[in-house]
Amino acid sequence: MRLRRLLPLTALAAVAVVVGAGAAAPASALTGYAGSPAATAARHTGHAPSVAGPLVNATSRNWAGYAITSLSAPAATFTHVHASWTQQPVTCPAADAWAVFWAGFDGWTNGTVEQGGSSARCVDGTPVYQLWWEMFPTNAIQPVLTINPGDSVSADVGYSAATGQFTITVADATQHTSFTTTQTCAAGLVCSRTSAEWIVEVPSRFGTSDFFPLANYGRALMGNTVATDDAGHSGSMTASSTWQRTKIQEQDATTTYATTGDASRNGQNFAVTWAHQ
Repeated sequence: MRLRRLLPLTALAAVAVVVGAGAAAPASALTGYAGSPAATAARHTGHAPSVAGPLVNATSRNWAGYAITSLSAPAATFTHVHASWTQQPVTCPAADAWAVFWAGFDGWTNGTVEQGGSSARCVDGTPVYQLWWEMFPTNAIQPVLTINPGDSVSADVGYSAATGQFTITVADATQHTSFTTTQTCAAGLVCSRTSAEWIVEVPSRFGTSDFFPLANYGRALMGNTVATDDAGHSGSMTASSTWQRTKIQEQDATTTYATTGDASRNGQNFAVTWAHQ
């Protein structure tokens, strides 16, 4: 597992931050973590409209939510993914518990992740809420803006074939704040965009394979979950018969940490429910 270090916010020249009146200023960086999904998920271990592709059930030690992959031959790659949610207030079953909520590409079947979302991290038993982005394994989570529980959050990750760049935008509609960062896949890596995901995750401890305790977020609702691929398919996870959906439960051999509910009939909404720290 690769050791990752959190870069100081002053180094994030590629991030454009929009701060509305009365909004929180950019937050200081918290300690980094190791073990983003691709490195730690136990990968490959079910009502929507009939156009939907097949549904597969899977488990992961640190992910709960949905991933989609292409069944086309050759496989299509994803160019845009979006989700919105209300940032759940969390309680801290341990002083350093943590939960992150995000949309992004990759990590389910490969070793990179391009993602953005919100974080609820317990610091000495007190929750801290932030918006962040990450290009794994190049960097750890990059916190940018502080938010409040109950805020309305959205995340968009897009890819331009013309420029080879990823654009990650995360917004807080309640505070009228947002940031956008433009990133490229690091030298020596292949960010193949073979999957798109909507995930609630627990990170693992910096430089180790041990996970933080999972902050108790109750029942988190993911909404407006849509994606686009380069074969012209666009919409919710059930919009194309060429998209295989994977429903992911967060568990190991002995413990269920979070459960993922069925997607709504239009395929745009689902809930993840906390079960164990």
